[in-house]
Amino acid sequence: MHPKTNFFNQIRPIRQTQLSHKRLKSRMYRRALTATLAMVLLSACATTPPDPSLLANAQEAITRASQSGGDVHAPLEIRLATRRLTMAQEQMDQGNILGARHLADQAQIEAELAFARTRAALARADLETRREAFETLQANLVELYGEEVLSEEGSP
Repeated sequence: MHPKTNFFNQIRPIRQTQLSHKRLKSRMYRRALTATLAMVLLSACATTPPDPSLLANAQEAITRASQSGGDVHAPLEIRLATRRLTMAQEQMDQGNILGARHLADQAQIEAELAFARTRAALARADLETRREAFETLQANLVELYGEEVLSEEGSP
């Protein structure tokens, strides 16, 4: 028998044992990973209590919009937001957290839209008041100093 052949014959069982240990470790890691993944998935499916701020954020947005004048300047948006908040509460009572969250988000968006429209309406009213004050001041200047006060040539 050749010396090299004898050497390889002696090493082969050792190498096969090493490979079987690697396979065993690999199987153990896969099983541990599978068990961990299963536990994570099962815990994700468990029912969790609803977040108390789920409806509170929408309610705060509705209150802020109403207090800023939304009932006058954006009544439709305030009504829609209030209706959606009521529906969200009903969904929450029935245990449909996802539906409640979706409706509460919609209610909050409607309330924020009402707040923005109210601010825009108030800004337009303020602009109109300032424009009227400017025109009154301009008319008083013309009355006191004549039309020349309005020309750009006479200014320094």
